[in-house]
Amino acid sequence: MNQTIAPNPVGSIQVAPGTLAKATGGALLAAAAIVVLFVLPAEYGIDPTGVGRLTGIAGMAAGSDAEAPAVEAPAAAPAAAVIPTKTSIVRTGTFRSDEMTLTLAPHSGQEVKAHMQAGDSYVFEWSAKGGPVKVDMHGEKVDAAEGEFTSYWADKTLAGGQGNFTAPFTGTHGWYFRNKGETPVTVKVRTTGFYKDLFLPQG
Repeated sequence: MNQTIAPNPVGSIQVAPGTLAKATGGALLAAAAIVVLFVLPAEYGIDPTGVGRLTGIAGMAAGSDAEAPAVEAPAAAPAAAVIPTKTSIVRTGTFRSDEMTLTLAPHSGQEVKAHMQAGDSYVFEWSAKGGPVKVDMHGEKVDAAEGEFTSYWADKTLAGGQGNFTAPFTGTHGWYFRNKGETPVTVKVRTTGFYKDLFLPQG
């Protein structure tokens, strides 16, 4: 009986089939463990063993379902609108309209005021022709001391203004206009509403 023996090439390793199967199975088990313990918790937020939560890798991937959405603070409820009623609409006193024109010499000033009760109001418009003026809209209480007043709106350079004013207290309310230029300026004031009169304070 003749027996032929094939030579073993230099550098090659002969592995038994049973050993190779065991190694392959071990690699597959290790890969499966890595997927279950690390990949699923980190990439997909699936953590069946709890290892991802313990190690802090759960939900690491951006866009993962494990990420908790930011909780927005509830929006503040809008303030309830105040519905007008007869009490808030009706005004007592005289309804009137006035127009006054004054000329301011260079570097001079003048007040235009209205006597008003607290809660009285008027719509106003004023304009300056010949140049802008310095203006201070303000009011004085009935028994105010000399130089005591409440300023509402002041500008160093303005050519006109308009609005709706309601007196916060009983007294005189209006404007001080001053021409800071070198040529005369004409100021025209128009008011319509509920007030006693529109006048030029002296002094």
